[in-house]
Formats: sequence, structure tokens, C-alpha cells
Amino acid sequence: MSKRDKRTIEGIVSELEVQKELTQNPDLLVFVPLMGLGLVDIVTLNRKTGEFKAYDVKARSIRKSDYVTKDGHFKNTKGKLIHRPRSEEQKRLGVEIIYPKEKE
Repeated sequence: MSKRDKRTIEGIVSELEVQKELTQNPDLLVFVPLMGLGLVDIVTLNRKTGEFKAYDVKARSIRKSDYVTKDGHFKNTKGKLIHRPRSEEQKRLGVEIIYPKEKE
């Protein structure tokens, strides 16, 4: 299996895990876009409040080593979650980044 295939599968599994987590709340209706393309992976509607939320699901990636920034500062980040930024369009639309919960 290629590295790209593995990452694609990890992404799909992460989306399914988050969908499962969100459906545990009986007040939420969970929707997914057709074909999984676009800025949003999941949309929820809270039946009690009427609130819509849009999410971009990211797989959990953990840093394997520390690193030094371009300006020479050492970052002690080994073993920490890599936080993924939202695109400018996602920020404008209020899309939230969501990660699957850690497995126990």
C-alpha cells in the first residue's frame, strides 16, 4: 500500500470516527457532503437550538521529533499533536477543525 493510500484511509477512518462520536448526542443530526469533496467534511444541526456547525475532520498526527524553527528556536514538540490550520475560506465560513477522540 502506498503512503498516499494509507493517508487516504486514515482520513476516511477519522471522518467515520467523528461521525460516530457526534451521533452519540441525540440532539444532533449529522450530515456528510456527497463524494466527500470540499471545505467541509461534516455538518451538524442541533434539533433543540437550531444551530448549524460545519467541521473539517483531521486525522490525529503526532510529531515524531523536536525541531528548530527557521529563526533558530528549539521546539520541544516530540509526541505532541500536530495542529492543522483552517484555510482562509474555512475561517470566513466558520468551519471548525475537529479531530477524533484519542483511543483509550
